[in-house]
Amino acid sequence: MANPGVFPWHEKTVALVGSAESLLSSDFGPDIDSHDIVVRINQGAFAALQPESTGLRTDYVFLTLTGGTIRAKAMFLWKAKRSARRGVVLMSQKGRSLFGIDLAGFFLHYPASWQDALITQLGHRPSTGAMAVDLLTRTLASPEQLDLYGFDFFRTPDIAHGRNRVVAHDPDVERSYILGQVPPERFHASPEVN
Repeated sequence: MANPGVFPWHEKTVALVGSAESLLSSDFGPDIDSHDIVVRINQGAFAALQPESTGLRTDYVFLTLTGGTIRAKAMFLWKAKRSARRGVVLMSQKGRSLFGIDLAGFFLHYPASWQDALITQLGHRPSTGAMAVDLLTRTLASPEQLDLYGFDFFRTPDIAHGRNRVVAHDPDVERSYILGQVPPERFHASPEVN
């Protein structure tokens, strides 16, 4: 069973890779893969990874299991477990049970109290990316250990399913929050996409 108070990346360098399609126009792949830990978000872990742009490694998948049928959630979790070399971290408190079983006892997870605090701070339901930034900045020894790639705040569709803003998030609020959590040199913006 996972202990929610113990996060294995505390002293490691971490690349948090968002799933913005603009990442495909970058040359960040080698930089991403050079980190001790590579974290991908939701279906971004299932996209066709490219060595030059997205990097190839996936150590952890930060996963939100909300919406969809029980079968779809089970498949999503199964795919995440297959994609992640080290593990899956459950993000939203709403989707932590499957077949009547509370999955929080079996996986690392984003504490519900932290999610509630972030909802209050942002004034809306946060994206998995915003929750991931919150979790990592709280559990890393220093924000200097965290690099962000593949975040364009919903300017381009998701690389996994080609849709944009499946859930209503506020891009401006999320951008302000995320950029305020990491040093400027740790945010790696993808090239502009027309």
